[in-house]
Amino acid sequence: MVLRVGEVAPTFEAESVNRGWVRLEDYRGRRVLLVFGRYFGCPACYLDFKTLVDRQGEVGEYAEIIYFTQSRPGMARRILGELEAEFPVVPVAREGGYRIYREYGLGRMGLREAVALLSRAREARGEGVRHGEYEGRETQVPGDFVVDGEGVVTWAHRGVLDLDQVLRHLEAGERPPV
Repeated sequence: MVLRVGEVAPTFEAESVNRGWVRLEDYRGRRVLLVFGRYFGCPACYLDFKTLVDRQGEVGEYAEIIYFTQSRPGMARRILGELEAEFPVVPVAREGGYRIYREYGLGRMGLREAVALLSRAREARGEGVRHGEYEGRETQVPGDFVVDGEGVVTWAHRGVLDLDQVLRHLEAGERPPV
């Protein structure tokens, strides 16, 4: 089931590799951008993560960030040695069937998402990013969500991260229609 704008975000409690335990309830009263990547060996997902790290200050003016990955904790720590994320990076275990991805409606990607992912991968190759270790589900769709201070989803997107679009939404302070 796809999570939609206006719905209450599923709660979670998970251990990040860099900021300890993360619970959605701990962010009540603040907006949160939840970004679900695939795995760091994926050039498109690596580029999206790098962009998020490079622009975390811009996002931080409007919302907290939590990043989810299907990479193993060791790989996530290695990437964090290269890129300094001030936000929690949460590896989601395969053993649970990537439960939190399912709860947010992020299953297999469709044709539109696959084409966008391939386009982003070409962009990443153009910047010298090569495919690394395969860790997650190749057919997994990435996505991003903005959750307001009351726990309501105000932005829901399946596909590669378009941070400019997310920032426009955050800057506008948009709320779902009642």
